[in-house]
Amino acid sequence: MRLFATGAMQWVMGRALPDDIPIDSKMVSKAIERAQNTVEARNAEVRKDVLKYDEVMNEQRKVIYRRREQILEGEDLRSRTIEVLSSAIDSMVTANCGNSSDEEDWNLDGLITEVRQYYPTQVTKDELSELGDPNAIYEHLAAEGIAYYEQREESMPAPEGGSPAETMRSLEREIMLQLIDQKWREHLSEMDYLREGIWLRSSAQQDPLVAWQRDGYQMFGQMMASIDDDYVKIVMHAQVQVLQQVQPADEPMLEGAQYQAADDPVQGSTGIERALAAGPAPGEEVVFAPEDPKPADSLGRSTTPAAPRASAAATDPDIQKPTVRDSEFDRAGRNDPCPCGSGKKFKFCHGR
Repeated sequence: MRLFATGAMQWVMGRALPDDIPIDSKMVSKAIERAQNTVEARNAEVRKDVLKYDEVMNEQRKVIYRRREQILEGEDLRSRTIEVLSSAIDSMVTANCGNSSDEEDWNLDGLITEVRQYYPTQVTKDELSELGDPNAIYEHLAAEGIAYYEQREESMPAPEGGSPAETMRSLEREIMLQLIDQKWREHLSEMDYLREGIWLRSSAQQDPLVAWQRDGYQMFGQMMASIDDDYVKIVMHAQVQVLQQVQPADEPMLEGAQYQAADDPVQGSTGIERALAAGPAPGEEVVFAPEDPKPADSLGRSTTPAAPRASAAATDPDIQKPTVRDSEFDRAGRNDPCPCGSGKKFKFCHGR
């Protein structure tokens, strides 16, 4: 109502009417209905524009997904590879030699440099000069490139029960699939950047939707061309290695080997030795078990060192059991020092 109300409607709504009285005026109801229709029509146009923008990306997405599905289903890319290679050579010859037969206008050094990005050509500048015609140069370079491609196919390692051509086809599909995924992600990011600023075209008297469709189509065509270009370069230079499964060496015999685990800090032999060296606590008596005649336990750990220490501790005259009368315990209070001489309160020692 604030945006679409007329002047008369604003005068009616501006009157001081009580808040608890409903407005039954037909003029107000019709004005609200007209404003609602205007808003809904405007929102419908906005949704149409959004769908038109999304339709561009939807068509591109269909092309990419259809292409990926063909590759995943096992498409043979041999003819596609030869076609793209021939097209790339034609473009390079046209860019460096044109349609002129005058050698002064040719850039043979640049042509050889560009061709080597696709395959290691052995042709020299003098050989190309002797051909004397751009069409003859294209035929020579195309024949050399296709021959090198077929040589690479024959030199591929053959899988078990297969042929080298199967390895080449698998390599081509893997490379094409990875390039499509990589380029498509980059294209989505670039289209997002274009979408953010496409509305500025309206300031230059251009329809943003038309500019979006035109630029999006050009960017998509450049992406598809870059996929084919990179695909041929990688296929013509990729090296394939077959990983051989390494047989494990014969493990040494473990007969007679013993495993000795680390001593437990409480129950191990080291812990027992520390406890014996500390002596018995006041008021306690240590009773030693007889010596074990076995030299080692089931885990191969020797237990003989503990017996001599136990015997020595038991026969040492300096270590004696303190003698405490029962009457002293009876007279001791809860907070008094314990009569056993431990230094603790009675309630924390023998008073428990």
